[in-house]
Amino acid sequence: MMQAITVQNLTKYYNHFLALDNLSLEIPQGESVALLGPNGAGKTTALKIICGVLRPTSGTVHVNGVNLLTDREKALSQIGSILETPEFYPFLTARETLSYLGRLRGMRDRELGDRIMELLKLVGLGEWVDVKVGKFSRGMKQRLALAQALLHDPPILILDEPSLGLDPKGMVEMREIIKRAKRRKTILFATHLLHEAAQVCERIAILEGGKLRSYQEVKQLRKKYGSLEKAYLKLTGGA
Repeated sequence: MMQAITVQNLTKYYNHFLALDNLSLEIPQGESVALLGPNGAGKTTALKIICGVLRPTSGTVHVNGVNLLTDREKALSQIGSILETPEFYPFLTARETLSYLGRLRGMRDRELGDRIMELLKLVGLGEWVDVKVGKFSRGMKQRLALAQALLHDPPILILDEPSLGLDPKGMVEMREIIKRAKRRKTILFATHLLHEAAQVCERIAILEGGKLRSYQEVKQLRKKYGSLEKAYLKLTGGA
């Protein structure tokens, strides 16, 4: 099976602080993988490097076989992402926001119209198409961020803590939206929520102290340790 994302010997220093320590990871096409770990484990740093926001101190990243460091534009065209708390122009509507972002990506108006409506319905904003984003709750902005990540129909979706700051209802809804979106995509997302990782992903990569402690299928972790909670505590030194 071809790998959607291949990370080899990825290391990142912030001055003298080692944030990522020789991380290697392969994510098969069409699979969903969670990066799980405590705060400061290196999850966000890894995602930012894969998305081209940060440059690694050493190591390589390939996206569907394309070297991110030598063919950045081609590699990044295959990725849709949410990396930070979403911020949008408050005076634009949801439709106008996606139209603006689509044009920045070189999409044509003809294809944008139908695509925008399709995505806003997918993320549960179908009735908020022409409402200004300034009136949106945090959860609604998170949904809009997911719509923009999917706008150019990338084969790979990368999400950093997609449920962060949402209430329980919003978390469940976001999880269901991601499940629907993943049917045709490879998904890599960072989370510290074990149940979220278990419900969305086939595999879990556990990071701690910038190192990869485990990379296994969910069912393998449960079989070996009895539960994901026990696996997580054991592999991160919590028990």
